[in-house]
Amino acid sequence: MARRSLFAPPRSAKFCYDFTIMLRRFALLSLLCLLTAGGVRGQSTGAVHIDTDLRLLTVMTALNAAGFDVELGNEYHPVRQAVRNLAKQLDPALVARLKDFYQTHKRSESDDAQLPKYISLALSLTAPPDFKTTAREEYLPGDVRDVLGFSDLLREVFLQAKLTSASVELRPQYDAEINRLGPSIRDSLVRTDAYLRIASGNVSARTMEILVELAAPKNSVNVRSDQDSYYVVLGQSTTSHVADIRHAYLHFQLDDVIALNSAKVNNGAALLQLIKGVPGVQPAYSDDFYKMLGESVIRALEIRIDRMSAAKAKDAVDSYYRSGLLLTPFVYGILLDYEGQDSPFRTVIGKALPLISVGNEQNRFNATFMNIPATLKANAAGEIPQGEPVAAPNPMRDLLKEGETALNSNDNLKARAAFEKVLAQHDRSSGAALYGLGLVASREGNSTEARENFERATRSENIENSMKVWAYVYLARILDLECERERAVENYRQAVKLGDNTRNAQSAAQEGIKKPYGDACAVRK
Repeated sequence: MARRSLFAPPRSAKFCYDFTIMLRRFALLSLLCLLTAGGVRGQSTGAVHIDTDLRLLTVMTALNAAGFDVELGNEYHPVRQAVRNLAKQLDPALVARLKDFYQTHKRSESDDAQLPKYISLALSLTAPPDFKTTAREEYLPGDVRDVLGFSDLLREVFLQAKLTSASVELRPQYDAEINRLGPSIRDSLVRTDAYLRIASGNVSARTMEILVELAAPKNSVNVRSDQDSYYVVLGQSTTSHVADIRHAYLHFQLDDVIALNSAKVNNGAALLQLIKGVPGVQPAYSDDFYKMLGESVIRALEIRIDRMSAAKAKDAVDSYYRSGLLLTPFVYGILLDYEGQDSPFRTVIGKALPLISVGNEQNRFNATFMNIPATLKANAAGEIPQGEPVAAPNPMRDLLKEGETALNSNDNLKARAAFEKVLAQHDRSSGAALYGLGLVASREGNSTEARENFERATRSENIENSMKVWAYVYLARILDLECERERAVENYRQAVKLGDNTRNAQSAAQEGIKKPYGDACAVRK
């Protein structure tokens, strides 16, 4: 599968002209405008690419079969729903082994905590159908070694689910997401290159892959680095992840020069002793000088690239400093001078880091550190490598998830209890709970209760369209069965007007408009 360059050419010469005016001093756009023309399927040029990866699709198919689930079903992207349907077609014996492996290695951790290590596994394997490790086991990351046995199951999943042909069918949805994300990501990276003064035609032996995987949970972001290879794996993005991608890109561009010069800082370990065990400091910063230095450089750059106001910039610098990034003020000061020069940032930072005075930084710490509130936070991107964020407690969401799981397991009693508890203790008009109770009542043959709950669900102000559209359809079908054809047609039309096509709802609604649902009304007549 061809990789797509993030710096694929713009669609018009005007794009190149406008940006050349803005960034002419950096001679970057001459490279961008000379790249081979093409859409999302164009060949790669340069070191940053955006694409899909069959290894990730295979892992997500296997995980969905194994029991991984952190979303309500109505939140699934259509690709994830398709993958879950593929998982249902796997041999039951294989599914049993997948579930056993997943549960055994999950231990007492949450589902949310599982995704990063399986993403790491996918990126540490060769292309399907072999799925062999790219390095000896002892050289693999610890989280990969923990689930390495899963790779044997991936071979079977890939072949049984016929994922090569499935990926072709799903490809248009991935391309649509890539086309949507591409311009904003490209713009961010172009501006970052301009700030760093990266020379035109600069080619690195390192690569950065931005991989879109729509079968992963929405808004999930996993960042990984392996020597000269950097990866950002994105689920469907309903919010912008440009800051996360830029953060990874800054590491991609600068980690080598920071690593080269971190050892030249005389007695840098003495700085770490200042923050050992201090409340509000991230332990990773007090344990690893290179990590602390690298993040200090990246965070300072982000503040300047974002052109924060002086007040916000000060708060951000203070925030990072108080979290343990003790060299953020030093680097921020360098940047103020750097912006009046013409030298590339790599050259400037390479010369500046060996000049760090630990004594001066100790004096800065003694004079300022404890005066900064530990709770002060900046609006910042994640670090590298980055695990999935831990979701805040949400009892209502947990109950809705419990109800949906019970419903899918045909446990109507447990599902009813969960949905009723949502209405009683959290939200009397919860559209999701009302919709769930409508489904339960339908299964139990109680059309009166089902009708009432579906009708209330359509009037709810906090129901998602994927549920609301089917509440209209189910309500219309009940009305058809009760010989209330005129009201039934009105509800079918409301479903069409809503426009949501989850599980082919629009076809169901159009069919309902054409002819009544079922034969019960005819029998009653």
